[in-house]
Amino acid sequence: MSNFQLPQGFKPASGGPSGSNNGPSPEEREAAENRARQQEEMKRTMIAAMLEPSARERLSRISLTRPQLAAQVEDLLVRMGQQGQIRGQVTDDALKGLLEQVSNPPPSKSSAPAVSAGGRTKSLGGGITIQRKRDDSDSDEYDL
Repeated sequence: MSNFQLPQGFKPASGGPSGSNNGPSPEEREAAENRARQQEEMKRTMIAAMLEPSARERLSRISLTRPQLAAQVEDLLVRMGQQGQIRGQVTDDALKGLLEQVSNPPPSKSSAPAVSAGGRTKSLGGGITIQRKRDDSDSDEYDL
C-alpha cells in the first residue's frame, strides 16, 4: 500500500519518499543570513547618522564593557528615529540621559524612602528593606 497519495498542498513528514525535511534549505538559510546582515548594517548606518561623534564614541566604549546595555540603547535610538522623535543629532548629554533611562527604569511606586512607625523599618525601593531589631537599650528616654 505504498501508493498512498497526499492531497495537493500537503508535504510528507520527515522520512517520507522525498527524504528528510530538516528545516530550511541552505539557500533559504543563506538568504536569511543576508537579510540579517543587511538589517544590521542599516541599523549601524542609522545610528552613526543620528549620533554626534562624542556620543558615538561613548556608545562604542559602552558596547565593549556592557554589550546588552549598548544594544538596548541602540534599539531605543532606532525606534525613536523611526517614529520621528529625534530631530537633529543626539548629543553626548542626551545619550547619557538615554543610558540612565535604560539602565535605571523609573520605579512604579513613590521614589521617596518609606519609613514605618517607630522608625524601625525603612524601604529604599527596588525590593530593599532595612529592618532594625528592637533592643531594650534602644530608648528615647536615655539621652546621653
